[in-house]
Amino acid sequence: MLLYPEGAKLSYLNLLLAGFLLFISETHYIRTLGTLILILLGGFAVEYIGVHTGLLFGNYGYGAALGPKFGDIPLVIGVNWFCVVLASSSLLYSLRINIVVKSILAGVLCTAMDMLIEPVAMKLDFWDWENGVIPIWNYVCWFGFSSLFSFVYFSLGKSKNKPAQSLYFIWIIFFGILNLAL
Repeated sequence: MLLYPEGAKLSYLNLLLAGFLLFISETHYIRTLGTLILILLGGFAVEYIGVHTGLLFGNYGYGAALGPKFGDIPLVIGVNWFCVVLASSSLLYSLRINIVVKSILAGVLCTAMDMLIEPVAMKLDFWDWENGVIPIWNYVCWFGFSSLFSFVYFSLGKSKNKPAQSLYFIWIIFFGILNLAL
């Protein structure tokens, strides 16, 4: 059941603003632009394949709340991937560990975020799952792709993004509260 569909219709603008602010908070714009483009296109591509085949993530479809779509996928979905990956990866950027291990840890943080977003997303018409059930496969795919996208960020990025670090905790608190309230 949709509880706040009218207010949720502005969510895509919030995502666009967050993506823009995270981008301009970076210190190396050219490298960040490459990261942004790869994650935007990669995120959109995996969502397109997911929605149209059910092979990635499971059987789901997008509602109207995330704004204009292309091929049944909200245009802003790549920005969502960018924001979640950048926020999670920025928390780990300074760790002096192997880039693959760091990318896997970032994938865990991204997947934790997704676990909070999923129940809220269904109630606010962002997307919906077949029979209203979020499959475990969704989280497996989120972990895999977010780890890969984090690897891209760690490979191309040259500094941690402090606003992105703050965004991670803001979204954890925000979606945690929404999960309790909705």
